[in-house]
Amino acid sequence: MFDKNDFKVFDDMTLKGRLDLIKTNLDPKFEIFGSNLQKRLEEEYQQEFFMKIAKHQRRTKNPPPDTWLAINQDKKGYKKTPHLEFGLWPDRYFITFSLLADIRQRPNYYPILRKHQSQITQENWQVSNNHTASEMFNATIDFEKVIARYEKVKSSDLVIGFELKKDAEIVQKGNYDRLLQDKFLQLSKYLVWFNQEVAK
Repeated sequence: MFDKNDFKVFDDMTLKGRLDLIKTNLDPKFEIFGSNLQKRLEEEYQQEFFMKIAKHQRRTKNPPPDTWLAINQDKKGYKKTPHLEFGLWPDRYFITFSLLADIRQRPNYYPILRKHQSQITQENWQVSNNHTASEMFNATIDFEKVIARYEKVKSSDLVIGFELKKDAEIVQKGNYDRLLQDKFLQLSKYLVWFNQEVAK
């Protein structure tokens, strides 16, 4: 399904052109891939999940720098709740679990993050304080700094995830849908755990 040609949507530097390419080339893949992930999650956890594909409707001038699908457990919307994303920057695929700056009940997530800090580090995820930038850092080295910043700086995000660069050998060869699916499902436990623990 996914292949190295996915990144060609970013070659069009116009708003309409890129949006048309995303809608034609990527959104149908997101719909199939995301629906399958949603089904797998509901089967595994016996809970309800909701999917949304980014439409970039607020953009009026500049083309979107990335595009994605999101899955969460709140039908009212995902941005103010813990959520998972799968998407593309011009040079990489990304799979992330995010607690954004304006998440509801933000302070309640700090001890939950600390509780799972060791496991997240041991699983060697990438981490960041900015969901609007592609660069992420090795949790083994930087996760303590990322958590500390999230606890202190109100404008910061908390992002945990995986990235697959478009120049990676597996991308050039093709046939990596299973890798993307497995990484998404592996990361999904944090969505469920964080939601369960914050509700206590």
